[in-house]
Amino acid sequence: MVQLTYPGVYIVEKPSGVHTITGVATSIAAFVGFTRKGTPDKAVTITSFADFERQYGGLDRDSPISYGARQFFLNGGTQAIIVRVVLPGSASSATWQLTDGATNVLEVAASSPGRWGNDLRLDVQISQNLPPPTPPPTSPPPVRNPDADFNLLVWQMQADGTFTVAETHRNLSMDPRSAQFVESVVNNASALIRATRLVASGAFGQPGVAVSGAVTLPVQPADGIISGSISDSNGTTPFSITLSAPVAPATDYTLMSDLMTAVNNGIAAAGFAASLAASESGPDGQPGTGSLRLATTATGESASVVINAGAFGSLATTLRVGLANGGREFTGAAEHRPSQTLTVPIASLAPTSPGLDGTRGTPTDLVGSPSAKTGMYALLDVDLFNILSIPETFDMTEVQAAAVVAEAAAFCEQERAFYIVDPPSDRTLTTIGPWMSVTTSRNAAAYFPPVRIADPLDGMRRKTMAPSGTMAGVYARTDAQRGVWKAPAGIEATLNGVPELMLPINDGENGQLNPLGVNALRNFPVYGRVSWGARTMRGADAQADEYKYIPIRRLALFLEESLFRGTQWVVFEPNDEPLWAQIRLNLGVFMNGLFRQGAFQGTTPAEAYFVKCDKETTTQADRNLGIVNILVGFAPLKPAEFVVLTIQQIAGDLQ
Repeated sequence: MVQLTYPGVYIVEKPSGVHTITGVATSIAAFVGFTRKGTPDKAVTITSFADFERQYGGLDRDSPISYGARQFFLNGGTQAIIVRVVLPGSASSATWQLTDGATNVLEVAASSPGRWGNDLRLDVQISQNLPPPTPPPTSPPPVRNPDADFNLLVWQMQADGTFTVAETHRNLSMDPRSAQFVESVVNNASALIRATRLVASGAFGQPGVAVSGAVTLPVQPADGIISGSISDSNGTTPFSITLSAPVAPATDYTLMSDLMTAVNNGIAAAGFAASLAASESGPDGQPGTGSLRLATTATGESASVVINAGAFGSLATTLRVGLANGGREFTGAAEHRPSQTLTVPIASLAPTSPGLDGTRGTPTDLVGSPSAKTGMYALLDVDLFNILSIPETFDMTEVQAAAVVAEAAAFCEQERAFYIVDPPSDRTLTTIGPWMSVTTSRNAAAYFPPVRIADPLDGMRRKTMAPSGTMAGVYARTDAQRGVWKAPAGIEATLNGVPELMLPINDGENGQLNPLGVNALRNFPVYGRVSWGARTMRGADAQADEYKYIPIRRLALFLEESLFRGTQWVVFEPNDEPLWAQIRLNLGVFMNGLFRQGAFQGTTPAEAYFVKCDKETTTQADRNLGIVNILVGFAPLKPAEFVVLTIQQIAGDLQ
């Protein structure tokens, strides 16, 4: 109400009472189980199998959900949630302990447990090796804190065994008051590592102490080849070094020996143990392990410094020495060769403690704890998921699988989700029916037989696996093309990436499974492998349940979740006829939109649905208690499960 204070015209905007209800997603699939990579007991959303490969390591023989997720996206899925479950205490992260020469100052760990972190290497460029900053022309030179700034490089091994820089974190500081504090920068920006400062004192990267940095060597190019290894304080051999130059008389071996001494002194000054020793070798110039060898080379070869990959795959680079050919070669006499300073990077650091993948969790670990949000209960942290898949029940015994299935079905009923059950792999045509009594949840469905796919990890030979990942993709594809009210079955429900089923099912066998609520997977000529069943685990004929069909149950779940989210605005509104009218308007518009899409049966809205909210549904007693009751009804479309064709001969043209 506007306050009238002066004579004139006042404009008042009145709210329309329209609160648009948007339908929720229907095919977000959650996969729970073991992977080689990823943070355990944390629900992470991905949108492609490439995301799964980056975050969870891709296909793995011991990871059923890796194959399930691949099949999901192959069959039309677009959004999945992954929960990694491992046996507690069996997995660990690769870690690095970086020191100031005496005390561990910084601990770096791979971002998640697993052996994948063992393929990472760290390079620390300490302050005295960083290029000095360039001050503005009118500003005084900045004061540089030699204890503060350093760069942290993360190298990652590629498929061919080489290393490339995956991440670079620049101008880091060990001071927690700095905007470039190493923990804050790395832990918020890196996808590969996490950093922790271990002590409050101690200047990481003090002058004269190298964790990993650079050795500056005064080099006089000479004849022959100098090669050998450099060991760190732990006795490991991070890399080898080779220096070569054009041919000159053998008397230049003295110069080579001087160069070797300069190399050793430079390495020792950086805090590493120098282990180069002088010896001679033949003209092949092949270096020996941990030794310095002198050898002749062909006349005219360019001088170079080569840092060779060592035992741990460290950085490799080549620096040319000389002025000829644009600075790429030098072929002059030894007395005319210039002295040059070469900066040789110290090798990348391998993990101090290697990571471990861990092993599969037990059935209890898969279920997890609601209070600790472990196992499948990690999904409590996500806003919405619609389909649940736990393929590891396929490899369990009947007793183990029954425990997981019962808990998962109850969890899906709580979260308004649908569970695609994977029966144990030893079920047969005669034993799958009795096993269906493991749960009678309306929010679950089971498929038989298992599918067989071409396994890229086994030379594309056929692998038998649980069908839930494939069927989750079929659900998603059907929802996108036809709607959640269409049964994910029929000739359109083809199983992509499934060249074979574990066993063929004929019409007679299908007729034995269907009345028990078991959904058959069939192989038909022309159409290939398809889903040929649409019943929930309450779909047995003997139960006569109103939610015996999957599309009806999933449509109801869709309506419940959409209306639940779309009526939050009602809370605390005045509970009287104006509110009830707004409720009828907004819910009616939403239901009418679904009716026009073909979600309900009937030819008119009155036949298809109703929304009732008035003084009959909400009595005065309800209003006194702060309750508003809304009644929504809909006429679902039941799938045409049996098609009956009646054929009759006509008598002909008889009068």
